[in-house]
Amino acid sequence: MSKERTRCREKVLQLLFQKDLGQEVEVDFSDFSPQGQAFAYRLYDGALQYKDLADSIISRFSKNWKLERMGALERNILRLAIAEMFTFSDIPQAVTVNEAVELAKKYVSPEAGRFVNGILRNIVRNWEEVKSLKEGFVDVTPEN
Repeated sequence: MSKERTRCREKVLQLLFQKDLGQEVEVDFSDFSPQGQAFAYRLYDGALQYKDLADSIISRFSKNWKLERMGALERNILRLAIAEMFTFSDIPQAVTVNEAVELAKKYVSPEAGRFVNGILRNIVRNWEEVKSLKEGFVDVTPEN
């Protein structure tokens, strides 16, 4: 399942990236197993649900980087990882961070992998604060 989960993350990242660029997206995970589909749909829904919260967290824990200055792929990889941490408490955070770093290295550059790693490690180190931000978050995401 882990290789399939990696492919699911890649597919969800692609959809988030397209959506971030204002493109229409067709959400279809039918090329995955039933377990993979469930994972991908839940991850995608979580990423949409937590987008504004993730942006707030990224802004708070990325030193000297404004969200708008980040590349769209890096920004969406970070959003995806944060959503995964909130949505799948059974997945160790270290696994989520590693998967995000690998996505950044594969789709952007080795430097992007280090960038993503630094921000996510800072978030994980401050997880209690992050959870308190989540508790105070009001979801205003429009229904799609």
